[in-house]
Amino acid sequence: MRVIFFLLACLVTLSKPTLALPTSDQMLQQLMQVNAEWQKQTDIQNIVLQNTPNNFNGWIAAHLSLVEQTLRQRNTQYLSASQRKNRAQLLDALSAYAKAGIFPINDYLPYQNPIFIDRRGTHCAVGYLMMKSGHESLAREIDAHEKFAYVDEIKTDGVEEWAGEHGFTIDELAWIQPGYPPTTPCYDLDGGLNGTVNVIITDTISQVMYVGGSFSQSTSGAVCTNIAAWISGFAGWDWVPVGSGVNGPVYDLLLHNNKLYVGGEFTLAGSIAARNIAVYDIALGQWQAVGNLDSTVRALAVYNNELYAGGNFTGFVSKWNGTTWTDVAQGFLYGEGVRTLEVWNNELVIGGNFELATGALRRHVATYNGTYIGMLGFGTVTPVNDFEIHNGKLYAACDAVYGSDTCALALFDEVNGQGWETVISTQVSMIDGFYGNAVYKLMSAGGKLYCAGDFQCSSGLTWGSHLMTFERLLSGGNYYNAYTPLITPDAPVRALALENSAIYFGGDFITNAFTDTLNHIAYLQVLPSIIRETENNQVGFEVYPNPASDRLLVVAPSQQLLTRLEMVDASGRILCVSEPHSSSASLDVSSLASGLYLLRLTINMHTSVIRFFKN
Repeated sequence: MRVIFFLLACLVTLSKPTLALPTSDQMLQQLMQVNAEWQKQTDIQNIVLQNTPNNFNGWIAAHLSLVEQTLRQRNTQYLSASQRKNRAQLLDALSAYAKAGIFPINDYLPYQNPIFIDRRGTHCAVGYLMMKSGHESLAREIDAHEKFAYVDEIKTDGVEEWAGEHGFTIDELAWIQPGYPPTTPCYDLDGGLNGTVNVIITDTISQVMYVGGSFSQSTSGAVCTNIAAWISGFAGWDWVPVGSGVNGPVYDLLLHNNKLYVGGEFTLAGSIAARNIAVYDIALGQWQAVGNLDSTVRALAVYNNELYAGGNFTGFVSKWNGTTWTDVAQGFLYGEGVRTLEVWNNELVIGGNFELATGALRRHVATYNGTYIGMLGFGTVTPVNDFEIHNGKLYAACDAVYGSDTCALALFDEVNGQGWETVISTQVSMIDGFYGNAVYKLMSAGGKLYCAGDFQCSSGLTWGSHLMTFERLLSGGNYYNAYTPLITPDAPVRALALENSAIYFGGDFITNAFTDTLNHIAYLQVLPSIIRETENNQVGFEVYPNPASDRLLVVAPSQQLLTRLEMVDASGRILCVSEPHSSSASLDVSSLASGLYLLRLTINMHTSVIRFFKN
């Protein structure tokens, strides 16, 4: 039985961009995401890359280049002169294909999978070699009948003969063939903006969305300096300026009493003297001063109907009394500064990169009750970028600092007295995976916790980056982390907002899934949900009971025929494969160890991936 490792994203050590390149072993784990055949190769020595790819397309190109180099070094003396010549010519073609970096887009399936020729006519690597050798008709026949097949599963006549004629084995071709990540539809906002988006908020009454960051205009030409409004006009939705804007980056926005408070690193000149914080009166359409703070403002909040700011300025947390800013920390916090503020349990919760002057090690989290700075447990192990209340609990988005004490997401558990619990670090699992530099923003919506940042993530067969939903699943007394990737942008996501039925997101990115140009801001339609659920149940199978102890029943929708069933364990092993060709199947799971498993279920060419728990 052919063993396919669906996911090996999680074995890569968390790293900052300034660190050395990944080790050879770490690069091998990355390459095995592209093609599991790497595990079978016996002539791989040290894998050397000049630069670490920063997206999946880059890893596909690296994979193809390294395979091509290795195949050139293999002994071909057993081949005829004609076979050696054909092989060398196609390896040249493979090298050019890898350098061009134009690969198929898998917009058919909800999981990473080979695709022979995509909707745009782009050939996979093996299909491209067939085309270059004058066998385009063979590539088209495979695409027509076995579009999603792995090379060593292809039954189309002529493949083995073509491989032999050109000096390749089927195993070598299987190694060449990568899997391609899925795409998720994203929609741009009139072409987007020409720089990074740090914050998005929506006015639910006026339906206006405000965006702050480091940009000067929309790509359609509307001048909006570091702050803009997305509004509905007579000719549709447009980007418009917020007054004259501000002359430096914006890091946070707050709507309160029909006024837009703006924090960042800027000044307002002229009659309105403001430094790092200002307010825009929406009704009057004019900027107003809100005093001055001596360094960057990164967070704004209203607590007990009073305005608070957090940042890198003196004291880190200040309150506006209507005339001046008052330092409320009074030297109790020291370090880099505050990054986020949240009101929770009648207190102002403060997060950032700092320590508390308590005599004991307490970091990154503090509280303020209107009079005193207080503690919230011992704090998180890494700096905090954002807080969110989800299912009644307080979550913290954190930097994933390199080393053993990494923490990308933390949860405060006051009920069980455990304080701050790390719920995402480097997740080593063949089922679900996470690694990266930081989670920047959290948002609770529709019963899910949306996480945005600088990371890679995977769920079952689905791979993605920088935006996901997170769930904690309990089975058999143990928690399992479930990550559902939503998109694959080419750079981090820093901002999230919910408006009507859409998730808006902004950040450093330009494109999604290597093709859709978004320019720093876009949205996903989510309610009613068209985003894949954690189980990726596209077809609508029923699987019960879940968790299961003895038997698991799988029922296909509308009496359709279940054509294929695969069960995969947490190490990536395929435990069983069956082709029931009936509307239901009963599985004996009594001998399985307790834990998390995947079912890959197929009706014709429609496949769903569903996780279940064995008690």
